[in-house]
Amino acid sequence: MTTLEPQSEDEPMDLTSYQELSARTDILTADDPLMPLLGLAGEVGQLIAEYKKRQRDRQGYRAFEDEVSEELGDILWYAAALARHNGLDLGEIARANLAKTHDLFRSGTELPGQDPFDAGLPDGQRFPDQLTVTLVETEETSKHGERLQRVRMYAGDSPVGDPLDDNSEHDDDYRYHDVFHLAHMAVLGWSPVMRRLLDRKRSNQPSVDRIQDGGRAAAIEEGLTAYVFTMADAHSYFANLQHVPPSIIKTCAKMTAHLEVSARSLADWHQAVIAGYDAFRNVVAHRGGTLTADLNRRTLTYDAPPRGSDR
Repeated sequence: MTTLEPQSEDEPMDLTSYQELSARTDILTADDPLMPLLGLAGEVGQLIAEYKKRQRDRQGYRAFEDEVSEELGDILWYAAALARHNGLDLGEIARANLAKTHDLFRSGTELPGQDPFDAGLPDGQRFPDQLTVTLVETEETSKHGERLQRVRMYAGDSPVGDPLDDNSEHDDDYRYHDVFHLAHMAVLGWSPVMRRLLDRKRSNQPSVDRIQDGGRAAAIEEGLTAYVFTMADAHSYFANLQHVPPSIIKTCAKMTAHLEVSARSLADWHQAVIAGYDAFRNVVAHRGGTLTADLNRRTLTYDAPPRGSDR
């Protein structure tokens, strides 16, 4: 059996080897998984204390770098112990984390091209390469005599879907939420809701028509749209954020894990949410406007309505 020896100071250390070597100094109770977790929390507290010292004495505290290095080392030790006590490999954890963060925070603003989900089908069952719609807000009277703000969507002179109001006790502009479905279509190449509204369901493929374009898939899209909207309300509709909180993006991916859109990355979902909320803030600010979904460029662009225009 090969004995793992400590590496020299000049030799790079991989995390799996570190975890194995650090086990030799692990005197924590094997049947108490809470101990490494408490140790990890304590070392993070010590690291914070070092930063507090530096804030208090920026010029005079010369031990800062050495102390931070030591605290980070202790944090790594407890992280390795916590992983080991749970049967996990720190090296594998690091690789998975790099893959996740690359997926979420991919550099560059332009998304790479993607294979459409409806390739090879007749035009009437495919999303258009480009779609321009106009959103118009009007005040109308319901059949019960209520005065409501409603939004209608048009492609040219043809209405798309039904007029929408907020369906809420509060005026929160959710009547404009079709912009999010447009963003899903533009960026992800996916939106069961837009397939229904545009009459582009894939009837040549019965199982796809039933599962991917069916009622359940559309309900899931509506559900995740409502969920993100609720979260966005707490963040000023992402007006001041460069990145949407990862938990929101991961929830969208989890909700659609059994659908074809699972082929898209977390970065794709992130861009779809950003594009949708950029459009939402614009249509709300101008009480309507024109949106162009470009599925080749994977963009959703906005043009304000001309002054004095009803359309």
